[in-house]
Amino acid sequence: MSSTYPQTQSAITITEFGETDVLHYQKDVAVPELADNQVLVKVAYAGINPVDYKTRQGLGWGAENIKNNQFARNEPAVLGFDMAGEVVASNSSQFKVGDKVAALNFKGGCYAQYNTVDADLLAKVPESVDLKTAGALPCVGTTAYQMLRFADIKAGEHVVMSAPAGGVGHLALQMLAHLVTEKNIKLTVICSPEKYEKLGGLIDTSKLAGWIDYTKDEAFSALQADLLLDLVGGDAGVLALSVLKDDGRVVVLPSIWVDKLKQAGPDSLTIEGFIAKPNAQDLDTVLQQLADNKLTLHIQQSYPLAKTAEAHKALETGDTFGKIVLEMA
Repeated sequence: MSSTYPQTQSAITITEFGETDVLHYQKDVAVPELADNQVLVKVAYAGINPVDYKTRQGLGWGAENIKNNQFARNEPAVLGFDMAGEVVASNSSQFKVGDKVAALNFKGGCYAQYNTVDADLLAKVPESVDLKTAGALPCVGTTAYQMLRFADIKAGEHVVMSAPAGGVGHLALQMLAHLVTEKNIKLTVICSPEKYEKLGGLIDTSKLAGWIDYTKDEAFSALQADLLLDLVGGDAGVLALSVLKDDGRVVVLPSIWVDKLKQAGPDSLTIEGFIAKPNAQDLDTVLQQLADNKLTLHIQQSYPLAKTAEAHKALETGDTFGKIVLEMA
């Protein structure tokens, strides 16, 4: 089934890796063709995530995929891994024209007015969730949800998490706050005073076991914590290892920091990297948590598609609270 849509569109393309000047706003990019069991979505909003600017820089699995596919064929690539919008054509019995949908799509292509998505990656957006929020959610929501399942937190454990006000962090924080009540876990966060002040809009901070101010603490207290959820990595991740007990666990995102942390910490620590996997069922779960007011997604700012470079620069500062999104209209 289909509706009328244009053959060309506006999109952000790259033909090489580098700084933000490699992002090109084009108005004559072909709308992708629909394959079997795919849906064509008119994108309303696309989320911007750290994986986006790392891919633009030529780092990680996203860049490797582009290098082996579009660049290998001497074609431009369109960045962007999550989005929400309206179905305009469908080769799937699950979705019809007019459905409001969201997806985490590791094939990319979301920095554009239209994108094709495999039907098994799509989730329908509940009526009470607006498309702007839904477009900001897929990557960070799926990542937070899957990461906490991966961490397998047991009742009564002490969990320390860094970057609790970032895209993934501010959702994981709220999910962890529920575990404070449900599993009697202890929760400590690592962040700046400015970010800590903002956490009160997300959770009851009196539920926190503690707060580490990394801007003034040159060495962190030996908290004998069971688990470190490290959403920063690098030297900050190394510094945070001291909060753990000798046989503690670390889940680090991005996973590229696993080796550095293993080299810095004692052999008795269990250190694992985490990478989210697109999953419509998990995305549907988190969308429903938004609809049920069990989660709040904070959007710091939205940018028009033509100003994607400015949005990347804003995210790269590391000062974001919640998410930054692109608006296609």
